[in-house]
Amino acid sequence: KVILKFMDTVTNTDTIRTLSKKLAPPLVTLLSSESEIQFVALRNINLIVQKRPSILHHEIKVFFCKYNDPIYVKMEKLEIMVMLASDRNIEQVLLEFKEYATEVDVDFVRKAVRAIGRCAIK
Repeated sequence: KVILKFMDTVTNTDTIRTLSKKLAPPLVTLLSSESEIQFVALRNINLIVQKRPSILHHEIKVFFCKYNDPIYVKMEKLEIMVMLASDRNIEQVLLEFKEYATEVDVDFVRKAVRAIGRCAIK
């Protein structure tokens, strides 16, 4: 939190790039914890990505849903993937969303299809 606030005042792009590279690994590490911790981490990552998507733009694969993820974790990962989607990774993201469209959970499928549309608009 302190580093993110500090990044607002820094004008040197090299410093911002360095800080962004150092912030990504600890955030990604939290995603290998149990589901409850993962969810809290994802909520915080969601806020960070809203402000600075460049911090995690190389790490989109860690947000791909696993078959045993609880639905609340899957929903949060879906939101983050939409925010991180770019020209460089859109093909990967859309293939993943296509896979989600064949899931059993109707709400998750609905949200995955909506995410495809949001990526198309973006």
